[in-house]
Amino acid sequence: MSKYSTKEKLTKKMEASIEQYLIEEGIIEPCENLLDDNLSAEQIANLDPEIFQAIKVSDDEAERTGYSNYSYWGSTIRMFFKNKIAVANLVLMLILVLFTFIQPYLPNQFDPNRVNYYNSKAVWFTVEDNGAYTMEGIKYTKGDLALEPEKGETLAYIKTPDSWGIPQATVCDENGENLESVKLTKDEANPDWYYCIINQEKPYLQIESESNDVSTFHNAMWVTVVGEKYAVYASGIKHTSSDIISDIPAGYGLIYVQAPESWGVPQLRAQSGHLAGADAEFLEVKPAKGDEGWYYAFMPIEKNALSVLSEDGSLRGMNRATITSILPQKVEAQTGFVENKRPNEVFWFGTNDIGQDLWSRMWTGTRTSLFIGIIVAAIEAVIGIVAGLLWGYLRRLDFLFTELYNLINNIPSTIILVLASYVMRPSIKTIIIAMSITGWIGLARFIRNLVLIIRDRDFNLASRCLGTPTRRIITKNLLPQMVSVIMLRMALAIPGAIGSEVFLSYIGLGLPIGIPSLGNLVNKGRTMMMAPTLRYQLFIPAIILSVITICFYLVGNAFSDAADPKNHN
Repeated sequence: MSKYSTKEKLTKKMEASIEQYLIEEGIIEPCENLLDDNLSAEQIANLDPEIFQAIKVSDDEAERTGYSNYSYWGSTIRMFFKNKIAVANLVLMLILVLFTFIQPYLPNQFDPNRVNYYNSKAVWFTVEDNGAYTMEGIKYTKGDLALEPEKGETLAYIKTPDSWGIPQATVCDENGENLESVKLTKDEANPDWYYCIINQEKPYLQIESESNDVSTFHNAMWVTVVGEKYAVYASGIKHTSSDIISDIPAGYGLIYVQAPESWGVPQLRAQSGHLAGADAEFLEVKPAKGDEGWYYAFMPIEKNALSVLSEDGSLRGMNRATITSILPQKVEAQTGFVENKRPNEVFWFGTNDIGQDLWSRMWTGTRTSLFIGIIVAAIEAVIGIVAGLLWGYLRRLDFLFTELYNLINNIPSTIILVLASYVMRPSIKTIIIAMSITGWIGLARFIRNLVLIIRDRDFNLASRCLGTPTRRIITKNLLPQMVSVIMLRMALAIPGAIGSEVFLSYIGLGLPIGIPSLGNLVNKGRTMMMAPTLRYQLFIPAIILSVITICFYLVGNAFSDAADPKNHN
């Protein structure tokens, strides 16, 4: 054989690998010219006889080399976890599903169907650094009330910033007279809060910082003109830095005004709002010392509407500012249910129009919708897979299933959903049955088409020739070929079922209002869209619904690709 022969080179390479293996296993000792074909008689005599002994071979080990260590599901999982986006969505989806079940057991949770009322015995003041405040009848403190107020009294809780130090409180009557200091007591159960009793004979409360440099009330109003449309805003929060003018004529209130610089010295026109300008008068305007750009004027108390004009009268504020009676905040308990409250510390997602907590309703509704979606997807998968396999493999059943498909497919699914919801009493069971009546037929036809493609392939023909039962051929030969398709269809069926539930609720045929669901929440939020401050009641459930839909789609699509043997390494 020529030394340039490819066959000889491959043979030499194999011999070298065998020699290396024998040396590494300790079967032979390293020996020069072991595989040299042209050994002399002396070299042959020096060879170790042990290298010519037969090597023991294990039948079990030899048999094992005929098998592959390939695992379909192991390879599928490895391929899925290579898709980082799908894994992130899977984690998000699992957290979302898990949280819907643990949410009711978290502390300070409300019943989703409970109508929440304002506390009729107390109010809660939350004060900001600049003196702005909110007064709520929503219980912000934990535990029982610090005191039980008597008739004609209201318990006031006060929370101020740390920079205020120990706050001070003063009350007065409706005439702004008979000032009286009120003792504030620190609430041991709620360290950030103070409380006091307010007598309804002097219900007007003013809160000041420990150093008296910041207060919730000033004997003045601040009016500003801002924006391209020159909107006019009035506030009782102190905007100027200098001391407030104390020499105010009797029967007048002090107002400060700031307008755009291009306006010059603004003109102020005061009138009574209900007289349509019949008693309007221009006020004398003076610059505020120590506060550049600010002007002040004294406005008659009986006139509560203020118009702001530029110095030459060519520009005017878009609206009239309403100047309320210059008095501190009146403390009086709120009544009724907590209606349409925006998200806050107590109601994290706000409340609806009858005072129900949207946080609890949102997660209860998500749990309900997910339950419906998963059950419907499971029913569709079981019926669709069984029917599709039988439809495609057993030729004698093709006519029956084809006619059944044509019958169901020619009736719009929306009509079937509506009719089923009309016939049966609205409930979760009704929704599941209505969606499952026709949902399986699409999956069954899809599987039937796949079975027709692979039914007569060689491995199935061989199985039939060997007498393999039809049941085993279907479960072992056909079904594994469709795992990727089935997983994708199931993943899409869940958000599809949730979408159908939302649609039924939208047309008034969904679950009763006493069973929270994403459909009920979206339908209720839709009616609030015209009120900008209440749009959160639609946006929040719509966002959760979108997250669920996107997560299931991406995860299902990624798992479908991973389950396809063509994508396995």
